[in-house]
Amino acid sequence: MDFYIDSFEYPYMVPVPASSPSDWSSVSSCDNYLDENKFLFNADLERQKRTVTPSILKKRRLAANARERRRMQNLNQAFDRLRTFLPQLGQDRQLSKYETLQMAQTYITALYELLKKEKENFD
Repeated sequence: MDFYIDSFEYPYMVPVPASSPSDWSSVSSCDNYLDENKFLFNADLERQKRTVTPSILKKRRLAANARERRRMQNLNQAFDRLRTFLPQLGQDRQLSKYETLQMAQTYITALYELLKKEKENFD
């Protein structure tokens, strides 16, 4: 039996019938063909999607929480690395994320201006 994938309507493989729909003389022969090949219809897929057990939902939520926790840890590590490159202004507290970004922007602009002046003096 041949298969094709109809990506616009069905997200799964559908068997190509040996005979065309015009060869099906009645609805009952069509039903027999569908029963024999066990087609999945969109309604069946929607029903399968809705029937998710609570244990699966809990596992999904735990996995999503773990991914978010890992994402935030990576983001915080990146901010910590960025803070090591910024000049310390004698502060005894750690800069917030917003303050870190502001300081980085100011520091980059100051370095750019310094290089620009050096280039002008060199030329």
